[in-house]
Amino acid sequence: MNRLVIAGVVVLAAIYVFFSSIFIVSARQQAIIMRFGQITDVKSEPGIYFKIPTSIIDTVQMVDKRLLRYDIANMTLQVSGGKFYEVDAFLTYRITDARLFREKALGELRIAEQRIGTRFDAALRQVYGLREFNAALSEQRPQMMIEARNLIRPDMAETRHRHC
Repeated sequence: MNRLVIAGVVVLAAIYVFFSSIFIVSARQQAIIMRFGQITDVKSEPGIYFKIPTSIIDTVQMVDKRLLRYDIANMTLQVSGGKFYEVDAFLTYRITDARLFREKALGELRIAEQRIGTRFDAALRQVYGLREFNAALSEQRPQMMIEARNLIRPDMAETRHRHC
C-alpha cells in the first residue's frame, strides 16, 4: 500500500513538473521569458516551448503581436483663428520588440498606451492648431493625418512601437 501511495505521489509530481514547464506561443503572440524578474529570452515564433518549472524561478509573459488600435474620442482641439473642433481619432500600432516593451513599459499595455496617447494628443493639437477651421473638412485632411503620424513616429521608434 505504501508503495502505491509513493508511486502516486511521484507520478503526480512528474505531471506537475511537466505541465508547469511547458508554454505555448500562438501565431498572434510573443513570449517574454524571465528568470527571477530578468528577461532571459523572447520567443516570437509559434510553438511549444519549455521553461524551468514553477512560476517562482521562470515566468512567461505573453505579448500580443497583432495590430492594435488606440482611440481618442471627443477631443476638443483649437484651430488657427480660435475656433474649436470636436475630434474622434485613432491610430494603429504593433509591438515589434517585446524585450524593449517589457523594459520601457514594464510589459503593460496600459503604460504603453498612456505614452502613445500623450504623443498622439500633442501631434493632433499641433497639426490642427496650424490650420483654419475648414481644413479638416477639405482635401487637406489626408495631409493632416500624415503630418500627425510623422510627428509621432520618431518618438515611438525609440520604444519600438510601430505606427501605421
